[in-house]
Formats: sequence, C-alpha cells, structure tokens
Amino acid sequence: MFVLVVAVPALLVVVLGYTVGHALWSAVGGPAPELAGWVTGLLLLGVVGWVLLRWARRR
Repeated sequence: MFVLVVAVPALLVVVLGYTVGHALWSAVGGPAPELAGWVTGLLLLGVVGWVLLRWARRR
C-alpha cells in the first residue's frame, strides 16, 4: 500500500511536467516535443523530491 501512496503522486507530478513541457515546446515549434515533455516532467519530479527532502530534514 505504501508504494501506491508514493507512486501515484510522483506519477501525477511527472504527468503535469510532461504536459507543460510538451505544450510549451509545441507552441515554440521545437522538434521532438515528447522528449521535451519527459525531460520537463522528470526535472519537476527531481525538484519536488529535493524540496520535500529539505522540508523533512528541517522538521
């Protein structure tokens, strides 16, 4: 059950980043918007994870 508690929000963060990155890259007219979407999604996941770890360490 713990896996779902962690995996579902992580997947939502990646999908949000993918959607934003894909939309922005398509609007600019760049090649391979799927790649830009995945990179943006994974970067957003890394940033959110880093922020949560720092927050947890300070508590």
